[in-house]
Amino acid sequence: MPIPEKDWKVFKGLRELALERFCQGVLIDAMTISERGALTAHARYLKLYRLMEDRDKDLANAFNHFSRSTARMCLALMVMHDLLTEAELSVLSAETLNGISYVVRQPYELEWGPETVPQDQYTRRAP
Repeated sequence: MPIPEKDWKVFKGLRELALERFCQGVLIDAMTISERGALTAHARYLKLYRLMEDRDKDLANAFNHFSRSTARMCLALMVMHDLLTEAELSVLSAETLNGISYVVRQPYELEWGPETVPQDQYTRRAP
């Protein structure tokens, strides 16, 4: 069901804000991974690859379906990923807010698994 026209106009601005926050978050996480000295270069590469693969799917789901009929679903995903504040959402109609009231915020967190290997084991020695 499409959101009201008034909300559609607001949604466009919220979408841009959420997209910028999403991308900033991915870049921060990528930097955190790349600077993780406890991981080998290969482990960091794999972690970055998985991060980009996972986040690319989330990006597509939340931002690539740009129409009034999918806006409610996209808003729900943006809220789930904690990309919009309650204050920012408060400008939407009660109808639209009720349509996304079921969403539970689940901000992204990097998970560090057993792939942590001391860097010394893989340091090349000069001949």
